[in-house]
Amino acid sequence: MSSFQELPRWPQLTDDDIEAAVAALRSNRLVGQGNSTVQEFEAALAAGQRVEHAVAVSTGTAAVHLALHVLDVGPGDEVIVPAHTFIGSASPVVYLGARPVFADVTPDTHCLDPDSVKSLITDRTKAIVVVHINGVAADMAALTAVAAEAGVPVVEDAAQALGTEIGGRPIGGFGDLACVSLFEQKVITSGGEGGAVLTDNPDHAERLRRLRSHGEGPIEGRPGMIWAHEVGYNYRLTSVQAAIGLAQHKRLGEMVEARRRNAARLSERLAGVEGLELPVEPEGTTHAFWKYAVRVAPGGGRRPAGEIAADLRSRGVPVLLRYPFPLHKQPAFAGHEGTSLPVAERLSQELLALPSHPGLTEGHLDHVADEVRRAVAVTA
Repeated sequence: MSSFQELPRWPQLTDDDIEAAVAALRSNRLVGQGNSTVQEFEAALAAGQRVEHAVAVSTGTAAVHLALHVLDVGPGDEVIVPAHTFIGSASPVVYLGARPVFADVTPDTHCLDPDSVKSLITDRTKAIVVVHINGVAADMAALTAVAAEAGVPVVEDAAQALGTEIGGRPIGGFGDLACVSLFEQKVITSGGEGGAVLTDNPDHAERLRRLRSHGEGPIEGRPGMIWAHEVGYNYRLTSVQAAIGLAQHKRLGEMVEARRRNAARLSERLAGVEGLELPVEPEGTTHAFWKYAVRVAPGGGRRPAGEIAADLRSRGVPVLLRYPFPLHKQPAFAGHEGTSLPVAERLSQELLALPSHPGLTEGHLDHVADEVRRAVAVTA
């Protein structure tokens, strides 16, 4: 019989991460335009994602906000966003006075459905936010084709997808801009919060750097002086955060490999469990497995996924429903409900996110798999 076992938490900062933060503190250069630690982190992130520019900001949500701002999203505009995602993919649309238009997702990857997007494009559509959910790659070939036909820019929300690749190429350069999150639980962190916007467009990059710091920038012909070119925000990343992010980024490859190895272990141990659909990795892509999301198919006398999750939590396995409330059903977006989105609505009550982060050993993973097998086998 299985027993209660407390699992390690994520993140797990190393001595290198902590020493990098201490060195940044001792430098007495903590924030400001032109900060060398921030610039070094931006250069490493841009090189890693094979884009020309990375602009570090305070959070992943701030990254989405600034990406949409540089595309001049504003009142009267519409932005298409998946209903099955974190609120930070959609709330910046409202910040800018625009209307989020929620699209459905595919039943296998849980990413944005190109057919749903195509059906929702109007002459008011100003951008499409594509989320690489859980670390699986969205169908960028189909989605960018839909966007190109309509003349609409694409923002990749890569908050959950550092380490994800399509055709051997890191995500982040398939759209017009891409957004990264460095929140504490993400693939890598900059010490709790942080983010970045990626782009190959130098004009976008220049404006992003102004907007993250109150819209201020140099005055032509007046060296050493700045003024506010436009109203911006206080979305800067500190040198301490950048130092931690840089130390973590050096281990990005090994951390993603650990996630993939752990996912493979779970898939091996959960193979053949009746009514349990395991994550997919689309052909030609690399799944970063920020989350290992399984679907509990209804029927066959099985308990609802929510009951299975509660059972697992009572036995020490920290499992939750994955996005149990689609965005178009939440009070924050009242008035933006739109039409029924059957796949997102169904997945909200059927998906479970299982522990799979790099801090887990094979023993931990076997324990998780054993508990999942037991919980799924218990009938309603």
